[in-house]
Amino acid sequence: MIKSIIIDDEQHCIDSLKSDISKYCGDIEVIAACLSGKEGILAIKKLRPQLVFLDVEMPWMNGFEMLEMLDHINFCIIFTTAYDRFAAKAFRISAVDYLLKPMDATDLKMAVKKAEEKIFLSSRAMNVENLLQNMRRPAQEQKVALPGRDGYEFVQVNSILYCAAEGAYTKIVFNDKKPSLLISKTLGDIEEMLPPEVFVRIHHSTIVNINAVTHYIKTDGGYVVMSTNEKLMVSKSRKENVLEKLGLK
Repeated sequence: MIKSIIIDDEQHCIDSLKSDISKYCGDIEVIAACLSGKEGILAIKKLRPQLVFLDVEMPWMNGFEMLEMLDHINFCIIFTTAYDRFAAKAFRISAVDYLLKPMDATDLKMAVKKAEEKIFLSSRAMNVENLLQNMRRPAQEQKVALPGRDGYEFVQVNSILYCAAEGAYTKIVFNDKKPSLLISKTLGDIEEMLPPEVFVRIHHSTIVNINAVTHYIKTDGGYVVMSTNEKLMVSKSRKENVLEKLGLK
């Protein structure tokens, strides 16, 4: 059995989640339920859970602030939250699992299954630490989790030169000698993960790092020149937005 703790300031949410865990997640044992971040810290230190269901929005101390108070994160975390597109994006780019309230049984089972795999592989804290670091950093210094065959690779977003669609896959090209990656996410998925302050879609099949653009050329329909001297076409429908992003309007 996997020992778990629920931390949520609303008792009815705790009761509902405990009921769902009992119904759908037979390998999970809820050993404590806490109504505040302060209670959660004490329970984590005393009981040493393998998995924590953590509410993001709590009074006095939210879920992220609670984690910052811990010396070590040596357990898996599944965040629980009412829908917030900014929080959801933060979770996605850091490959952190979260459940939206009200919770869906299928989503719960999937999140718990992934947590069980992480616990088995002893790879519990890296993704959450990346999430917390990203929240403190400016956009260009953030890291994004790119899925691979055996897990995730965390890369600096500013090391990405451009992203190009290849069917249901996306090729990630870097601005150093690092070889490009082909990952099993669509360009639209990748676009959601990248900070818009740094990246702009110049074509239906291409997203570029605006910090790596050295020239904008008006001829031949319009294209950008990257720091590697590669030329990438700008589509007519995206030209105005690209010029604005480049500070040319």
